[in-house]
Amino acid sequence: MRPDEIVNGRPTRNLTTGRFLKGHVPHTAGKKWDDWLTKDQQKKCLEAGMKNLRPNPNVRGWNRRAVVAVDESGKYRYCESAEKAAQITGLNARNIRACCKGKRIHCGKWRWFYFDSNDWVKFVNEKRNDGF
Repeated sequence: MRPDEIVNGRPTRNLTTGRFLKGHVPHTAGKKWDDWLTKDQQKKCLEAGMKNLRPNPNVRGWNRRAVVAVDESGKYRYCESAEKAAQITGLNARNIRACCKGKRIHCGKWRWFYFDSNDWVKFVNEKRNDGF
């Protein structure tokens, strides 16, 4: 524990989580960088942050997969992701993904499939062959 974290013999932070204890406020609370960092220090912080950035597959958007919506007549529509399809159709993206995973049969008036699976091609061919 650093000496500046002890006031009157008592710690100012929780020893387990590192959060400030009640009644102890950090010196930077509510202040902008300009108030407590020089321009050179700000630049160093930004450069270090940019250097340490790496693609994170757990962040929203990195795991997106293209989806296909197929109606009962066999017509299909391609979308870049379930989120984009939800914006276009006004449906829930989670329900679209559940359809793609096979947990739901349909969402809205369409059956939904991941574009990289062949299930949607088989479904379209079946629907088109049913009409003849």
